[in-house]
Amino acid sequence: MTWTCKKKLPYVRDRLIEAYFMTLAIYFEPQYSRTRMFLIKTCMWLIVLDDTFDNYGTYEELKIFTDAVERWSISCLDLLPEYMKLIYQQLLYHHQEMEESLEKEGKAYQIHYVKELVKDLIQNFLVEAKWLNDGHTPTFEEYMSVSMVTSTYGVVIGRSFVGRVDHMVTEDTFKWVATYPPIFKSASTIIRLMNDIVSHKDEQERGHCASSIECYQRETGASEKEACEFMSKKVEDARKVINEASLRPTKIPFSLLMPIINLVRLSYILYEVNDGYTHAGKEMINYIKSLLVHHAV
Repeated sequence: MTWTCKKKLPYVRDRLIEAYFMTLAIYFEPQYSRTRMFLIKTCMWLIVLDDTFDNYGTYEELKIFTDAVERWSISCLDLLPEYMKLIYQQLLYHHQEMEESLEKEGKAYQIHYVKELVKDLIQNFLVEAKWLNDGHTPTFEEYMSVSMVTSTYGVVIGRSFVGRVDHMVTEDTFKWVATYPPIFKSASTIIRLMNDIVSHKDEQERGHCASSIECYQRETGASEKEACEFMSKKVEDARKVINEASLRPTKIPFSLLMPIINLVRLSYILYEVNDGYTHAGKEMINYIKSLLVHHAV
């Protein structure tokens, strides 16, 4: 699967190494190799979907694509613009590949839940595309309700449970994820707002819909500095929720909370200085080299 083929999808960011680094941050243990393979493919097509909705597709094209994802059938292929056919084919193929791998273990039910997460993601991507198309700036609360989904980390967390070799993951695990529990919402809040703080100026220059910073400024009359300070406080509050969920007994085994906690830890690497996922600077490159290139002394 060559998502970033310049001839077919020249507008898509080439972030294979960064995506693999992210996958290793979620799971480094050898026994999770199959889940890591699923995750790296997930991360790659999430980049494609994000860039298509944010930077390339017209609103009418995106509506057609959203409807096709909702129907989830290869029969929809002919309805799509030519460049979207590859994206849609790979989306269906990737889920079929996972389902076939899990079917003999009696775990194919997992794919139903991750498909629903994808459908929810695409529907919310379309909401943001409509905001941009209409020149609409939502309220901060409206923005957060949508952007916690479009941050894509909900899909990533859901996928982190697919294909695990242990018996900790059950159907109830996926039902729990589908409710967007407090630790889930808090993790998405941290990642979304940290990203917005460091990237909102660049995104506005590229014609994105309003970020949390612009929404808060428009709604309250705050300065950019005040808006960023407010977002930083929201990040700290969300981190307290995660700490509490980690310390208190829960019906979800702690080992299943670790992918969520690890994603939050990763956000402090990705977004501490700038958007290290989109613009891998010296700090990000050093982290990658330290993990993948240099041997520990």
